[in-house]
Amino acid sequence: MLSRFPHWRALLSFVTGSALVLYALYLYFVHITGTSTIVITVIGAACMTYGWLNAQFTQWLELQRWRRLAWQILLTGFVIWAVSVAAFFRHISVLSEQAIPLAATDRGAIIVLGSSVRGCVPSPALTARLDRGADIAMQFPAMNVVVSGGYGHGRSCSEAEVMAAYLMKKGIPANRLIQENASTSTYENLRFSRPLLQQQGLADDAPLIIVSSEFHLERASAIARRAGFRSIYTAASATPLYARYPSWLREYFALISGYLLGEY
Repeated sequence: MLSRFPHWRALLSFVTGSALVLYALYLYFVHITGTSTIVITVIGAACMTYGWLNAQFTQWLELQRWRRLAWQILLTGFVIWAVSVAAFFRHISVLSEQAIPLAATDRGAIIVLGSSVRGCVPSPALTARLDRGADIAMQFPAMNVVVSGGYGHGRSCSEAEVMAAYLMKKGIPANRLIQENASTSTYENLRFSRPLLQQQGLADDAPLIIVSSEFHLERASAIARRAGFRSIYTAASATPLYARYPSWLREYFALISGYLLGEY
């Protein structure tokens, strides 16, 4: 088997690619799909292929100068991208939750941002957000709680409905809950929630506490400011370890797309 690989770099590439593909298969198995999982799959498959066919690929490159040049450009671009992802992951890992200098009697709103549900049951990531949201709601009992998330494809319940039911089981009374059932993105979460809060008599400068996963809060805060909110605080929930890095990679792409689409 080892004779298949002409040098250690080819073997390392194959082993690394195999690990990434296995990890991607696990993510599919636990229903974590989307851009980040596809990217992990593609990178893993490419590394496996390069390692396994390294000798043939090297011979193919040597046949034409332009092929070697194109390969160097592609490899350099990938390394630059990988470094940018590593830097973003480092940035995410050191983000700390800010203190919320508000009194328990202050009026305002808490918004728990939606995440995926399975059937009509919150995913582990959403459960973590809801548990954190329940803690914040207990800390600030004068605030309304917005649960924000729409209907997924082929689903009979919205994320907001699932979230509201969960929070009521945690002891948050129904009369404190406001359901926003139409959004399909963070941008829509905040934009659609604003008129609902205005209907409750809350101005744009009223305190807004955003509850979401730790990696998500920086972008969510920027979108909230763009949506018109003026007094923004955040409360973080921890992403389950098995989903952490795919979630961070998805946020990397979301940060870029959000900037290009003018969401913040």
